[in-house]
Amino acid sequence: MRKEKSTEVENLGVQNIRNDDKKHEYEQNEYKRDKIIFNCKTCGEPTLKEIFNEELRRYYEVHAFCRCEREAEFKRKFNNLMNNSLLGERYKNVNFENSKKNINTTFDSALERLKKYCENHHKMLENGIGIYIYGNVGTGKTHLTACVANELMKELIPVFFTNLSQISKSIKSTFNKNSSKTEKDLMEKLVAVKFLFFDDLGTEIFTKNQEDNWLQGILFDIVNLRYNLKLPTIFSSNYSLNNLINDRKISERTVDRIVEMTASNVIKITGESFRSMIKPDL
Repeated sequence: MRKEKSTEVENLGVQNIRNDDKKHEYEQNEYKRDKIIFNCKTCGEPTLKEIFNEELRRYYEVHAFCRCEREAEFKRKFNNLMNNSLLGERYKNVNFENSKKNINTTFDSALERLKKYCENHHKMLENGIGIYIYGNVGTGKTHLTACVANELMKELIPVFFTNLSQISKSIKSTFNKNSSKTEKDLMEKLVAVKFLFFDDLGTEIFTKNQEDNWLQGILFDIVNLRYNLKLPTIFSSNYSLNNLINDRKISERTVDRIVEMTASNVIKITGESFRSMIKPDL
């Protein structure tokens, strides 16, 4: 009579086969695992590894960026952005955290809105959504927009921080025959930068003379081209959008573009001068 195989023995045999397969798989995975050659003496993270190449079936050495190198590279890129941003020395270290609060409720409200804007900067950039912030002289408009600029640069996003007077001087400087830059070069930079900060819009009162007509054209070209490219522009001004037309004589077509670019983010700050209310820390 033929004796049937024990189920227990069968199961044991299958289990042994499975164990052998897992062991073989483990050995293969161990063989393909990255090998650390050197670690950074400062942060302890790898600086040199051996990586397994599936196609060549062998290891090759590759440099690994440790935390020290990543931080140094970030600092280099950030400093480069800061140096190219045109942001004034006074505003290079301002941020939402070190801003004085509980002085002006409209300032505090604007600060929170601008923080949310920065938190959603990818969406703002994708949809070309800008900001128009206005109010009396000294209420903190430039301070707040500088906070936005610094926050964006922390994300390694290029910005320019300028005004119409600076733009006019820069363009006129290209008219010199010895200039290495052209008006087209400057305009392309202003139009193409991811976020443009236009400070103190409306400072000049436009008339109908030739100089002002030229400047009106420059302003419209910058605003209109950025509008067409769906690139965000952040404006600060002492004047409402209506006052830009009625009092400062900026062309309606320019203001219409600004309205479309900033419709959901028009912010007004009221109250006394921000500067006069803040006493320096002793």
